[in-house]
Amino acid sequence: MANGQLITTIGRKVAMHRIFDASPAYTAPSAFKVGTGTNTPGLGDIDLQTAITIGGSASKAISSGYPTFDDANMIITNRAILLTTECNGNTISEFGLINSDGTPVLFSRAVFTGISKTSSVQVIFKQVDVLE
Repeated sequence: MANGQLITTIGRKVAMHRIFDASPAYTAPSAFKVGTGTNTPGLGDIDLQTAITIGGSASKAISSGYPTFDDANMIITNRAILLTTECNGNTISEFGLINSDGTPVLFSRAVFTGISKTSSVQVIFKQVDVLE
């Protein structure tokens, strides 16, 4: 259950440049981060509150084949997976979508009821954005 989620100010800049700039200044969001923070997301967020490593890296690529686009209903869906071998011993309570620039930027952030991550738990994050 999400306690709060939003596209950050820098995420809005990413979208603006990707839409209107012939040579966008930012790459598209293609990776994610997780963390243990619980602060409500804010427009000015530039990273997760308490990011943790995923398999020794700061981030992980979103699932192959994503994002998907439902043009008829104006829906974008992303999928990200934490395997049973990743992030164990943490209570995962925040998720962020980032791009793959040299210095990745936080496109969006969500905070939710914590998930106790153990080797018997695989977590699948499904982010669905409806453009209204």
